[in-house]
Amino acid sequence: MIETLRNARRTPGVLLLLMGNFAVAFGSNIVIPYLAVYLTKEQHLSPFVVAMAITVKFWSQQGLSMLGGWIADRVGPVKAMSGGLLVRALSYLLLIAASGPVPVVAACALLGFGGAIYVPAGKSALVRLLGTGEELRTAFALRSTANNVGAAVGPLAGSLLLILADARIGFVITSATYAVLAVVLLRLRKLTDTEEPKAADTATATGSEGATASLNRKKLGWVLACAFAFGFCYIQLEYALPVFTGSVQSSSLVGVLFTVNAIAVVLLQVPLNQYTSKISSSALVICGALLVMAVGFAAASLGSVAGLIVCVLLFSAGEVLIDPRIDSEIATTVPAHRRGMAFGFVGTAIAGGGACANGLAAWLASDHGAPGRQFWLLLVAVAAGFAAVLYVASLALKPARVAAEQPELVGSSTGS
Repeated sequence: MIETLRNARRTPGVLLLLMGNFAVAFGSNIVIPYLAVYLTKEQHLSPFVVAMAITVKFWSQQGLSMLGGWIADRVGPVKAMSGGLLVRALSYLLLIAASGPVPVVAACALLGFGGAIYVPAGKSALVRLLGTGEELRTAFALRSTANNVGAAVGPLAGSLLLILADARIGFVITSATYAVLAVVLLRLRKLTDTEEPKAADTATATGSEGATASLNRKKLGWVLACAFAFGFCYIQLEYALPVFTGSVQSSSLVGVLFTVNAIAVVLLQVPLNQYTSKISSSALVICGALLVMAVGFAAASLGSVAGLIVCVLLFSAGEVLIDPRIDSEIATTVPAHRRGMAFGFVGTAIAGGGACANGLAAWLASDHGAPGRQFWLLLVAVAAGFAAVLYVASLALKPARVAAEQPELVGSSTGS
């Protein structure tokens, strides 16, 4: 962890970018955990309208991430990050001023769109600063750690503001934080203006344009399939696991499980990724992590307190292994000038997997609205099936990849 932080500090701009991610997550979580309560009690909106507004926010951020990535590719990642932050800052102010269902839903859609611009742009900026070397996976792990620390501390600050001041103060503080950060991040423009060498473009220059384009599409398709599988498994923490826990144990245990997840993610993020960085095969790491999640789902099927905690711990380990690997695969597979949109595709694929999983959970739910223990055994089979299919698919990509990488190795050695 210390060595990783030293590397980040030695690379100009990386520490600022990581601190910015913390600030964004911190500011967002001052408001978002309490947004439904605010809209219901302060704005006197019906539960249906509130649920629709929050759903629109989620799908705006995930579904429009492709558009956000396209914007980042066109105007540059830093400008896109600042623009996305300003959009989010404005949306928080609109939520204060909004009265009635339509303005609130529109403000939530704008809030999600700001995130759809910021997230892929932020990932692209990190790759521009570090290049596509081995340290990139650990840098993505650090980025996730900064996000999770902000997500853990933000709700505490939000609850304190609710006790000491008007609920709207949190919206104003978050909006001001985003506006200031949007200006500060513009300092990174000079550092990210120069693109790192495009490995795919180098191969194209050797005369194998058709083969390289085909390889990129196949590899990108495989990465997006991994993102879909990850989203399918990841969403269980946000819907199926809480309602199942409430049906078999005390509802208060749900908060404990979320706390365990937050702490485990922060503590495991960098050490696990440093350890697995010795494994060059992303397919082995991602598919192995899906199997770890499958074991966690089996533990959840027991319904006991110990089984649920083991599930969250294994789930957290799988989460911190898969997420940075997917991002680093995008960084090394997609040319720099298309990378923002590719990161956007990843967000959409994750959302698609989550939507399918939630639909399955709702379909198999009992009369009490919670999925039964058989649902978790089904998830074991699904997660293991994802792992098997994705690993076999990765083997089919290997021969083409080795052939295409030879010119890249020669080009990189002569360039140094």
